[in-house]
Amino acid sequence: MDVYVPTVSQAGGFTITSPPSKAVASADTSGYLELAVQKSPDSLAAIWLWGEEDDIVGSEINVRVGGSFVWPPVNVPPSSLRKVVLVAGGVGINPLMSILSSIGDKPDGDYDVQLLYSMKDPGGERDAEGMLFIERIATIFAREKVKGSLDLFLTSTEKAEVTEDRDTIYCNEVEVPFVKRRLTVDDVVSAIDEDKASAVVYICGVPTMIDDMVKALTSQDGLGMESNRVLCERWW
Repeated sequence: MDVYVPTVSQAGGFTITSPPSKAVASADTSGYLELAVQKSPDSLAAIWLWGEEDDIVGSEINVRVGGSFVWPPVNVPPSSLRKVVLVAGGVGINPLMSILSSIGDKPDGDYDVQLLYSMKDPGGERDAEGMLFIERIATIFAREKVKGSLDLFLTSTEKAEVTEDRDTIYCNEVEVPFVKRRLTVDDVVSAIDEDKASAVVYICGVPTMIDDMVKALTSQDGLGMESNRVLCERWW
C-alpha cells in the first residue's frame, strides 16, 4: 500500500498485515489497517510513522492500494481451490499474515492451508517475541481457525550441523515444531503433494528464492503448475 503522510510528498510503500475485515468499522471497534513499517532512516514516510505517538495520532494520511498478490487469487475459479500453500522467507511473512488471517476469518472455507516459514534462528532460548508473527500464527492454527499446518525452518549463518531432527518452541502454550535448515523447493513441492490442480501457492521473500521456486513449480520439466496458481511478491 502506498502511504502519503503529512509534509512528505513521496509515498512510502508498506505491506498490509491485517485481514480486510478489520478495515470495516463495527459497533464494537473502529476500522483499521495494520501495516508492517520497518524503521529506516532512508524512508521519510517511515520516519514519520515511527514518530512520537502524540505527534501522529489523529493526523490524516492518504493511502492507495494495488497489486495482484491478493486473496482470493484472481483468475482461479473458487470451486477448483482446495489447498493453499503459503511460503515465507523472513519478512516475506508480512503479506502472508494478512492472507492467513483472512482465511481464518471465514471458518466455513474448506481449505487445507500449509504455511512454510523460514527465518534466521534467533538462537538462545528462541524467544517467540523475537520471531515475527509466530505467536499469532501458532494461535490461528491451534484454535483451528485454519485447517492445515505450520512448518518452521530456522537458518543460521554459523556452520552448524544441518539436521532433519525436529525441535519445538512454545508460543502461548502452543507447541511449534521446527527444523534447523533452509527451506527448499522440495519442501514446497511436498506441501503441494498431488494437489497441483486444486492448489494455489503464494511466495514472498528474496528474489533468488522466489525465482528458483516459481521456475520449479511452473516449468514443464518441474511440477508443471499453471502460472496463475503460483503468485509471488519480492520484498527487495
